[in-house]
Amino acid sequence: MMKKFRQLLLMLFIALTLVACPGDNDDDDDNGTDTTTDSDDTGDDTGGDTGDDTGGDTGGDTGGDTGGDTISGNLVLQTADNPNVAPCPMQDILTDSTSIAALRTALSSGTLLYLDVPFNGSDSDIYRKKCGLEGFWNPTDNSAEISLSSIGLDPATAPNITDLVLFGNAGICADGFNNSSFGVGEGFPVAGIYRKEIKASHQGTTYHLRFRAVVSGTSAGNTFSSEGITPSTGLSALVYHVNGVQTDHDGVFAALVNAMSASSSTAPGATVEVRKSAGGTVIFTAIVEVICVSSS
Repeated sequence: MMKKFRQLLLMLFIALTLVACPGDNDDDDDNGTDTTTDSDDTGDDTGGDTGDDTGGDTGGDTGGDTGGDTISGNLVLQTADNPNVAPCPMQDILTDSTSIAALRTALSSGTLLYLDVPFNGSDSDIYRKKCGLEGFWNPTDNSAEISLSSIGLDPATAPNITDLVLFGNAGICADGFNNSSFGVGEGFPVAGIYRKEIKASHQGTTYHLRFRAVVSGTSAGNTFSSEGITPSTGLSALVYHVNGVQTDHDGVFAALVNAMSASSSTAPGATVEVRKSAGGTVIFTAIVEVICVSSS
């Protein structure tokens, strides 16, 4: 049961933080023109000064920049959440402990799909859109349904961060990423707000979940190489904390699961922090929240 739910949270965390989107192999259509977020565009395109402010204090400034309410830690839907597009505004499941437990049971035994934007090599914003970066994210554009098996990973075994970086088109939300960047330009997503969705089908019921993440930190947007990180070995050597508790590389997703709980005021989720060494400075932070769930 826990393995499948860990798989869901893995897809969530990868989609919105370290890996951006486990979609198709976009570098097949290399035309050298597609770029994702850069330090100049982030501030302008994601709501005023998101790129600058989220790097400093994600709680206050991001809320002010996107509509007046603090984004992290509540169930208030912002305009940028697209509250009128399914699965929003449905939040009943998120506020009831019995419903959350039933949802976990369904997710543990069901078929999980990550919703992605189909690749379009002529779209200069394609990587911004695939990342789900605020200002470029439109839930109705995410028509491709991606499974772990479709990117060459075993759906019965929850992969870790390194697996997705190496095999799942990881790191495409790094600053200045384009079609020529595969293998050299992957890295941490730029600071900002990201949204993505997952579906889980089980025994005739399909759950549709929307996630939101506020990303910040001194390494946000940097390539792994510029941080001195070799993905095949370096990602597993980073130090991860979930809600302040140090968690090893392979245990991040179990910790995310354990941190989720139902509330009438707080969205289920957790804060993930990344350090290069134990006791070191936090270089990357992602506040990850489930904001809407519908069932059909």
